Amino acid sequence: MLNSRLLILSPALFLLIIFSYSCCEKNNNTGTASVLILSGKGNHSWEKTTPLLKRIYDRSGLFRAETSDRPDSLTLESFQKYDAVIVNFNTWPDNDIRFSQEWEKAFLDYLEKGGGAVFIHASASSFYKWPEYHKIGIGRWGKETSHGSPQIGRVTALDQENPITRGLGDFFIFDELWKNADIYPEAKAAGNLTWTDPTDGKVYNEQAIFTNRPGKGRSFFTLLGHDERAMLNSGFQTLLIRATLWASGNENYPAVPAELKREPQQDTTVSWTRSDTTVCLKRGNEVIWQFNYNNRYRRPYFHPLTADGSTVTSADPPDHPWHLGLWFCWKYINGVNYWEYLPDFSSAEKGYKSEGVTEIEDISVNHKEDFSTEISMKIKYYPLNGSEVMNEKSHIHISALLPDKSYYIDYDNIYTAVAEEVVLDRTPVQTEPGGRTWGGYAGLSVRFSQDMNSPFLIAASDTTDYKKNAWVYMGFNTLTGKKAGICMMHDPELTTPETSWYIIRTREIPFFYYSPGVIYDGKKTLCKGDSLHLRYRSWIIPGNISKEVLQKRYDRFTEKNK
Repeated sequence: MLNSRLLILSPALFLLIIFSYSCCEKNNNTGTASVLILSGKGNHSWEKTTPLLKRIYDRSGLFRAETSDRPDSLTLESFQKYDAVIVNFNTWPDNDIRFSQEWEKAFLDYLEKGGGAVFIHASASSFYKWPEYHKIGIGRWGKETSHGSPQIGRVTALDQENPITRGLGDFFIFDELWKNADIYPEAKAAGNLTWTDPTDGKVYNEQAIFTNRPGKGRSFFTLLGHDERAMLNSGFQTLLIRATLWASGNENYPAVPAELKREPQQDTTVSWTRSDTTVCLKRGNEVIWQFNYNNRYRRPYFHPLTADGSTVTSADPPDHPWHLGLWFCWKYINGVNYWEYLPDFSSAEKGYKSEGVTEIEDISVNHKEDFSTEISMKIKYYPLNGSEVMNEKSHIHISALLPDKSYYIDYDNIYTAVAEEVVLDRTPVQTEPGGRTWGGYAGLSVRFSQDMNSPFLIAASDTTDYKKNAWVYMGFNTLTGKKAGICMMHDPELTTPETSWYIIRTREIPFFYYSPGVIYDGKKTLCKGDSLHLRYRSWIIPGNISKEVLQKRYDRFTEKNK
């Protein structure tokens, strides 16, 4: 984990769920479309959002994305190399700026002959003295346009006749919400944004998603996508992918993600799926939970975890790619970092490696008739090119779905020192020499979905720092407006005295994380043959929940373990 102030300056990346896709004739060599992201200037943070857009396209598996910070240097020949152009720059507030006549002609020719263009948020606010550009860009900042501070809005009235928005249900997004944008009159609206202005209590309902047909070409515009946080939203990304396919002339769209489907799930059959690296419980086609192991991330973890259809976890987020849904990981073992990835091995393209290796030697999975599951693993820890220093015997129990559609995951882990001395340590906390505000984390952790809004905590005690609690619940409003959260509990008889909760709720990124930091208040030293026994329960809960009910569930957990 890093200082959250530094995160805002980091390039934003994101792992988009891989969509299934069939090749179209236009790109039958690769099965992907070529897109060019125009960048390099603007009154928004293009330095951060352009890398994020490229990552979204590349990780979708549907596109090959390139970027240009000198869009004025492009020619017709340049444009024609690409199926669509993604505009992520503008000239605002220099509204009178125009590129050369040759450039304008090349861009118009590209579109009129069948090219595609996608405009995001303020990216069409350029070239105000070039009338044809308004027709292509569709929406821009006008004389009557205004906005307040970014807030939560609901994307609604999605046109079920438009191939881009067909099958999509409403969703919520944290974004900069414009009023009275200057929209090209002949553009066709495909969706709205609704929100309540906190200054006057008035409800606004603005058209926010548009298409147009310049010549044989296709152009798309959305008011969504002001910054990184908005672009990390799954609803925005689904629109972006589908709109770019449409602009590319390909309407062979991937399936709408389950959480965003307009029509509710009809098939409620519960079943297992299994591969060499995953165990998954599904209801119909929707994932309930998935356990992942022996894959490119090189450690076991749960993702996605869903609560009655809402995804609650995030894996490989842009700011911390080593955050993996619900997972257990040590920070330092004998001074070796098992948490972060090495700089040269920190991406899907280069692979993921840490200084310390977490290797599964053996795993067994036992399914029960009630659809509960038992997973047992033997894991060894050692530095790269070094000898084993510690081993782990882990038993994980995943309950069956309960009547309220919740379920829980129990970890029962025993760590035994193999080396003469094993020191389990973490980044020092502020009260220690060299301490950091982000010090103290290690152990069982959960990183929540970046679609979440309005985080809130419920804890066993009424203290506000939450450090010393037997259990803590973190809840949210989900992508589709439901309530969901996770309650993590630790067994006080099998936890070190140094356990303190480590909690992050940074809305700007968004960064929602917490953990019962097993060595938060001090390192733990084991001599050869010594063991450390830890036991936890993570309860995934849809809907509202009260402190009283959570306490009863914790009592049930501790009673079971007596």
